[in-house]
Amino acid sequence: MKIISVFLLFTFAFLLSGCSGTKISTNTKSLKNSKYFRILADADDDPIFVKLQDDLGIEPKMERYTVTIDIRSNEANQQYVLFGDEYNPTRFNWKQLSEDVRKGLVNWTGSNKENLQ
Repeated sequence: MKIISVFLLFTFAFLLSGCSGTKISTNTKSLKNSKYFRILADADDDPIFVKLQDDLGIEPKMERYTVTIDIRSNEANQQYVLFGDEYNPTRFNWKQLSEDVRKGLVNWTGSNKENLQ
């Protein structure tokens, strides 16, 4: 009975260690090539996340927010930014962001970036 209890305890611990709510990608090349991705932005991580809010006219500034980018289309009017949570985001055109912010988001390789393709 003791052996079964120990076995179950180790199995449970092993299963828990494999479950994580945070997606961390170690493949930074695929992150840089992403054309459809989500970033859980934190203004303390990089000034780019404050500049993004400046470009979109977001007031008051948010310390943490979610931004989803879809630039898969070749047509500029089909490329967009979703600002806010997935249930009620505000949609903006990708071209509303300055070139520096667009480059910064595409090239971002932090663990808070998730490829959605």
